[in-house]
Amino acid sequence: MPGVEGYGVEAVPPEERTVGWRDLFAINFTFFLNPVMYVLGALAVLEGGLPLPWAVAATILGQGLAYVALSVAAQPGVDYGIPGQVAMRATFGLIGSRVLTSPYRVIASTYWFAAQALTAGFGVQAIVVAMGGAEPPLVPTAIAFAIVQAGLAVLGFDVMRWLLRVVLPLSIASALVLVGLYLATDDPRYDLDRVLDSPEQNLTWVGFATFVTVMCGSSLTLVTNVADVCRYSRSRRDMRVGLISSALLATAATTFVGGYVAAAVGESNPFVAASALTSSQPVLVTLLAAIVVQTIAANLTNVYTAGMSLVNVAPALGRVWATVLAGAAAVVLSGFPSFIEEAQEWITHLGNLAAPITGVVIADYLLVKRSRISLPDLYAASGAYRFTRGIGVAAVVGVAAGTLVYSLLPDGSVKVVWGALAAAGAYLAARATPRATHDR
Repeated sequence: MPGVEGYGVEAVPPEERTVGWRDLFAINFTFFLNPVMYVLGALAVLEGGLPLPWAVAATILGQGLAYVALSVAAQPGVDYGIPGQVAMRATFGLIGSRVLTSPYRVIASTYWFAAQALTAGFGVQAIVVAMGGAEPPLVPTAIAFAIVQAGLAVLGFDVMRWLLRVVLPLSIASALVLVGLYLATDDPRYDLDRVLDSPEQNLTWVGFATFVTVMCGSSLTLVTNVADVCRYSRSRRDMRVGLISSALLATAATTFVGGYVAAAVGESNPFVAASALTSSQPVLVTLLAAIVVQTIAANLTNVYTAGMSLVNVAPALGRVWATVLAGAAAVVLSGFPSFIEEAQEWITHLGNLAAPITGVVIADYLLVKRSRISLPDLYAASGAYRFTRGIGVAAVVGVAAGTLVYSLLPDGSVKVVWGALAAAGAYLAARATPRATHDR
């Protein structure tokens, strides 16, 4: 088994960038094949009113849009071996990355962590009751999950990569078990033709556009840290193939599994629904194990990226202690069930900033810097990325403008796209003004 990762915000040497697309596929696929993604697929049916095939189409489109952008944001990790928050210094400045993008990712990561732990808690409750036991309390169960997952994340990238390769086949098998239960039951509501037809749902443009935005916005919360899991990659091609293919396949699978049970019986958690479909102890134990491994797979990445963001804010902490502190915060948040009960609202809030940050980062990296960054200046207090007292003012203006546009537009406008475009346009315009000379 690999040892504890030693690198923090410093660049990984070229000779250690040997990770291929298969490892990235395993990391990202297991990250997205998780209980919260099942719930998100169910919400596309229940809240978006989408028939199951259209729910799958909306989430795949949203994920595709997100990963076109994220594959660009991941390039500094591949090219220079740096974590995402260090790359953010080239756009937002040394201080700007510490006070804007790093805290944002810590908040987003700890939210997703808590949502995973709580979703797992709900599933464990239902399965333990189905096995004949007393219902375990939700919050202590979620916190118990959280403590174990946070502890594993402290060990770092190599341990995460090793563990997720082990988890991958188990996660796939558990998804197949869920689908098998749906197809094997005598309950007519689970009939495949009926579910695909989704008679209780009606396709509307607003519902479709909303969940394109929800899916895209939720994944764009990774924009400041997607480079973290790519800085050991050997090539851009490996990064693109591994990330994009895994994200699209996992999204299709989770939306189908979550949306299936939503269209059948109106339940948002497939593990809760599955516990009512079988009395087989081996199957229930398998589902219980599935909750454990799938939640671990997602939350290892959540706490790892939160720790990398926190160490950018306070480098003296080092990666290990930064991850410990981020994990502790995530454990505390796992005691608040509203994070999963009001998931769509929370995800929308996170997207308010994710799309504009993405727009600014892509415009700066592709159009201004032409995909080139000065590595020494990323670590220099008075280097090229000093900007205005350490803050990229044009980038902040762009994010503010994009956030305003995102917030004002109706759901049917696919506002995640317009938020990103508005932010990019405002950023480029702000750079063109005479007062922005320090940001050039």
